[in-house]
Amino acid sequence: MTTLYVTDQGAYLSVKNQQFLVYYQGELRIKVPVNRVSNVVLFGCCNVSHGAASMALRRRISVMYLSQKGRYFGRLQVEGEAKVEYLMRQVECCQNVDFTKKQAEAIVKAKLHNSRILLMRLNRRRKSKDADVSIIKKAADDLEILMSKLPFAESMDALRGYEGRAATVYFQALGSLFSGEFKFDKRTKRPPTDPINSMLSLGYTLLSQNVYSFIQAVGLHTHFGNLHVPRDNHPALVSDLMEEWRACLVDSLVVYLVNSEVFTIDDFTLPDERGGVYFQTHALKKFLKHWEERLQSEVTHPHSGQKVAYRRAIELQVREYISCLQGEVEIYRAMIWER
Repeated sequence: MTTLYVTDQGAYLSVKNQQFLVYYQGELRIKVPVNRVSNVVLFGCCNVSHGAASMALRRRISVMYLSQKGRYFGRLQVEGEAKVEYLMRQVECCQNVDFTKKQAEAIVKAKLHNSRILLMRLNRRRKSKDADVSIIKKAADDLEILMSKLPFAESMDALRGYEGRAATVYFQALGSLFSGEFKFDKRTKRPPTDPINSMLSLGYTLLSQNVYSFIQAVGLHTHFGNLHVPRDNHPALVSDLMEEWRACLVDSLVVYLVNSEVFTIDDFTLPDERGGVYFQTHALKKFLKHWEERLQSEVTHPHSGQKVAYRRAIELQVREYISCLQGEVEIYRAMIWER
């Protein structure tokens, strides 16, 4: 199963003989069997035929709409996929302070652990200056200290406070691990103000799309999470289950692309009126290709011990959360990266 990305402005998605067809300027660009597609992602001004939309709905294939710059707008999907049994349990658990705190702590711990491991891995792989080594070592030590404090957080706000401090430490250290013409001083979003932040933002959007799709596919409701407060128009559970994947899927990919000089400054737009920097169309396609390759690469899943594609591992973690929700395991076992 794969995601079909449509990026050319004015492209037209239709369906014929159980195949999705993408046309651009009247020319057929690609055709993909419907049974091979799990999601469709449309960037900017792309049109979808009635037949293609109907096919996607019948096959429960999510169609996600992004701006040309990668900002999320919404999605076309079948309604009422959440299982009532799970929904009732989610609402019940959401009101259980002890349950939500335990799961939130496990999620933050996994995020900090994986962030720390990424810094250490990247530092080992390159010839580091003494100053950079010191920065990374201090960041790794600080993250370990913050992880040790999590069990003693007196409230959810305190737990989120530790997460926020860890993010500051992590991104400051990550900036020292980039080489080449791109610079990264701090995390900026809405809008991303430099190429690295632009890649991180798009990567997180695509990651959330995958997590969202699996959550819906198994029958969970996207809005009842633990770390992130349930509120209108915010899929809190998606935000929760993304956290353990940020460093190992998105951040590691962006570091690779930058340090391998896959992109140049000309692959990005000049800052717009709000200071936002985004991919040029040709470079966006290149990024999506690398993103799909990363999702299809394999990782050893810690609970099964088997090597699976990252996309499959995300699905297994969503199912792991169901086990937690149903009381089969007391605490959510997040995806932990090995040293």
